[in-house]
Amino acid sequence: MGFKKTQIGFISVLTVFQIAFLVITSIWFRYDESFDETSDADFDLRTDYYYTYYSDVAVMVIIGFGYLMTFLKKYGLSAAGYTFLLAAFCVQWTLINNAFWHQIHEYEDLHRFDVDLPALIEGMFGAATVMISFGAVLGKTTPLQLILIAFFEIIFYSFNIYLSILRTHATDIGGSMIIHTFGAYFGMGLTTVLTSKKTKEHVKNPDNDASHVSDIFSLIGTIFLWLFWPSFNGALGVPGHRFRVIVNTVMSLCCSCVGSYVWSVLLNKGKFNPVDVQNASLAGGVAVGTSANLYINPVGAMGIGLIAGSFSTIGFNIITPFLEEKIGIHDTCGVHNLHGIPGIIGALSGIIAVWAGTEDHTLYNGAFDSYFPEGNHQPFRQLGALFITVTISFFGGLITGLIIKYLGPNAEKPFSDEEFWFDEENDAEEEEEEKEIENKPLDDEGSKTSSSEDIPLKVKSSSDN
Repeated sequence: MGFKKTQIGFISVLTVFQIAFLVITSIWFRYDESFDETSDADFDLRTDYYYTYYSDVAVMVIIGFGYLMTFLKKYGLSAAGYTFLLAAFCVQWTLINNAFWHQIHEYEDLHRFDVDLPALIEGMFGAATVMISFGAVLGKTTPLQLILIAFFEIIFYSFNIYLSILRTHATDIGGSMIIHTFGAYFGMGLTTVLTSKKTKEHVKNPDNDASHVSDIFSLIGTIFLWLFWPSFNGALGVPGHRFRVIVNTVMSLCCSCVGSYVWSVLLNKGKFNPVDVQNASLAGGVAVGTSANLYINPVGAMGIGLIAGSFSTIGFNIITPFLEEKIGIHDTCGVHNLHGIPGIIGALSGIIAVWAGTEDHTLYNGAFDSYFPEGNHQPFRQLGALFITVTISFFGGLITGLIIKYLGPNAEKPFSDEEFWFDEENDAEEEEEEKEIENKPLDDEGSKTSSSEDIPLKVKSSSDN
């Protein structure tokens, strides 16, 4: 079996991008001298400090998101494997884009950019954003399309950070807006263009379903994400803020977990739906991100988590079917329910928390300006950042989808590893069938003969694959 054209394109595009990254890095990047052990006595402490957070975020992105998306019964290799590749690609590309926009913001000529561990954490944040969008088109795209999606999305993602954070001065320590909302609505824009005409076909596809084993693997991803989410929200926070980040995130996650179980039973005739538990239980981590470092009190964090978990579960059971049946949008992983809706809830609760802080400056013990650089105008800046994020993400997804759509076809065998991954069992069965066909005698017209005995074999083979 020869190379598919899409795989030749994949190899070519990925190789060109990687060479470009090497060249750009060699010219533009260097070590951050402040992390040089010869100039900083606290080098080891600082390295260990940030590397701990980097490791936690990397585990979330590669293992957490990767295994969360293994719920499709025949797409486990693709879900975990593509997540691994995209993470490695996105960290490099995010570093380059972030460096560019930081220097534009500082009105400086392009000069060598200092790479430090916080920059690597930001690279993983970019990868997480792409993983969220990947979930919306999970099982429906080729490896070539995924690389191109990641390439274009990171450009829009970094530009949004420039506008929303660097220029608008919004506060969003855990990325409710700039990571989760952005990733979700970029993914919705993508799937609207790439797969909307095939929504009914995708919904009815027997491979677009889970099995008992795949659901268990997906739940493993959920647990990894749930455990490491406090690190994700607090990785780049000021040391004095992290105490509140951890407390608020844990309390919010606990309540979203409880809320997902309650609403799952209510909406599924007395039984737990694995989809709800795997996803909505994490909504609290998404929703508390914007206000994680603010004075919202533990009960505020709990309320955010409970609301987010409840609305996320409702989204999976009511909103997703509506989008599929009435609007024709197919969101494979339901990223709109896990990241989009909770992201909006997080942005709105963040506005309320910021408004409360601007009303009572004593909450922040003289550090008001460091939390709210725009002073009493900060709530409006938060609202503006939300509008900017939703606009850039959705239309960025539409534009990227249009580009990808005309560069190549979608996957021929959606929701299956078979098309692009070597599987010894399935490939051996295919080779055996091909040999049987080749060994059949020719009929009078020179074509292979067939008999009724071959039909059950063919049906059995297709169902097994």
